[in-house]
Amino acid sequence: MHYTFYTRFSDMLKKDGPEATADWTKKMGFQSVEMFSTTDPGDPSIIPDVEAAREVRRIFEDRGLHFACYSVYADLYGKPERLQTMLLHADIAAALGSPYLHYTILPWLTLGPEHPSIDEGIAFAVDIAEQIARYCQPLGLTCIFEDQGMYLNGIEGFGKFFYELKRRCANVGVCADAGNILFVDEDPDPFFEAFKDDIKHVHIKDYLRKPAGSNPVGRYWLRSRGQQFLRDTMIGSGIIDFEACMKVLKSIGYDGGLALEMGHPEPFDVGIEQAMGYLNRYM
Repeated sequence: MHYTFYTRFSDMLKKDGPEATADWTKKMGFQSVEMFSTTDPGDPSIIPDVEAAREVRRIFEDRGLHFACYSVYADLYGKPERLQTMLLHADIAAALGSPYLHYTILPWLTLGPEHPSIDEGIAFAVDIAEQIARYCQPLGLTCIFEDQGMYLNGIEGFGKFFYELKRRCANVGVCADAGNILFVDEDPDPFFEAFKDDIKHVHIKDYLRKPAGSNPVGRYWLRSRGQQFLRDTMIGSGIIDFEACMKVLKSIGYDGGLALEMGHPEPFDVGIEQAMGYLNRYM
């Protein structure tokens, strides 16, 4: 296992360019990087095309770094025009040398009357993911999905989606996210255990939690399905049982990246230092 530079990587790449970003990544002790992009029309990709992706790949590989994953935040329901954008992202991911294309489909954390039922949402997600996976197969890409949102989350909900998709497509896997499952009031280590045979990549994050009915807690706090309060915090400062998660990863011989996903308001560099120091004890 090794550490993957994820949070702020794409922002740094845009601001400082590939050479400076690769040098900083190496200096901080990361061995790989994870690209983040979106399908939003107003947010063009930092790496616009395959030719640019090949040049970025060369710069990072010259420094002994590789792209562990390419992630896309996508809201695809009722937006058929975004499918073509996803396919362009697949081309870029392959040109970067990433083995994985990770993306969301139904990312919502709250549900309103305009959203489909759970069963309708999962059926839609399977169909669109099958189309993208079939496009990705000749590119050598595996499409991976995390426990995320209110549809493709929790052992039961994610399982309904993933096992039907896996029945249709061979090039799919799981991005095990240590924090997102809290939003459906479950814990990450049982999720890791349930899907351990298909884990390809891991997102590491941590949260503080307060019970439903607590007094208002101010900025940065979100709510789970059961109305618990959740807030990103530095890895090792929250409630995630990383020892249990790492035991599952060790049991399957996982040797991929641990992508540090740090949306916490505490200082970023301090968060990296704490995360690596804390996780090293379980590596």
